[in-house]
Amino acid sequence: MTKALYVHVPFCDKICAYCDFVRVLSHPLLIKDYLSALKSELETYPLVQYETIYIGGGTPSALSVEELTVLCEILAPISKSVIEYTMEVNPESLTLDKVMVMKKYGINRVSLGVQTFDEHELKLLHRSHHKEDILKAMDLLIPNGITNISIDLIYGLPLQTLASFEHSIHEAFKCPITHLSLYSLTIEPNSEFGRQKVKKVSDEMEELMYFKAIELFKGYGFHQYEISNFTHHLPSRHNMTYWHYNDYIGIGPGAVSLYQNQRIENTKNLMEYFKGHYHSDVLNLSNEDQRYEFLMMGLRVKEGISLQTFENRFKESINVHYGESIDKLIKKGWLEIENDHLKATESGYPLLNTVLGELLDETTCN
Repeated sequence: MTKALYVHVPFCDKICAYCDFVRVLSHPLLIKDYLSALKSELETYPLVQYETIYIGGGTPSALSVEELTVLCEILAPISKSVIEYTMEVNPESLTLDKVMVMKKYGINRVSLGVQTFDEHELKLLHRSHHKEDILKAMDLLIPNGITNISIDLIYGLPLQTLASFEHSIHEAFKCPITHLSLYSLTIEPNSEFGRQKVKKVSDEMEELMYFKAIELFKGYGFHQYEISNFTHHLPSRHNMTYWHYNDYIGIGPGAVSLYQNQRIENTKNLMEYFKGHYHSDVLNLSNEDQRYEFLMMGLRVKEGISLQTFENRFKESINVHYGESIDKLIKKGWLEIENDHLKATESGYPLLNTVLGELLDETTCN
């Protein structure tokens, strides 16, 4: 049974320079039509009680108090048994009234879009917040019982230095966070950075930043449980659904679902979405697709893949399709089997794309 729901809110008050997600500038009439269409789309799926709900964007906190209330009311019938209920928040758009709505409807986790604590880098990214906005957001959330707070940091920014990056990390851990997501800057062609052909830092500097971050996180008691995610004791239950390759529903423009052996992609066109033409593409996943994607997602997680789970799911041993490549990768020291789990080694983890490429090559040859 599907236990995870993703809700895409495509509206933003301002478009960030690096962003290529489905997003439009906020407008009350568009938001009204969006909420109506979202309710209708949700009704096309079976009524179940989800264990995790993730409201992402875009900028969900850009909704007004009234709009956020309508959204939460739409989700209320399927959120009664929710264990982890996350909403993405930009620091500058959070208010006490919005926190009260979140609390009322059971939102108990926030992903705070920080990106960096450096004022020059925030300006470069076209972010609207300042360091003090981050602290104010924490001061609104914590006293009102929303204490499970994750933040995002980006590294590899143009002109970013190792010193400025380390400063952001130390500033992050002055905050009462439970989780941290770390992303390398990707220059997307349709983003402002892409159109301006902005250059990120060198590959060597990017690698140095990544390993320095892991070192510093360990010093603060945060362990790496996934390639880009770190926590002391509260991993993202919702994202574990993706990494364990379990079914999930995505609603809203541009959202994606993995449902009954299909990948369903929603239209990115708001007008089409408002007309009820929710899906732009439905792909039937072959057994080969599912096996490889199970590997691709599962190896992102530090604990790796349960060999027994693979066998139970696909009714055959992992060695039938990947045995030769796995043996080679173990000999290279990039993969290992421990406690019936296939996982990347410390040296193999940073080379995960190469590892997955070799596994894909064997799939293609079979």
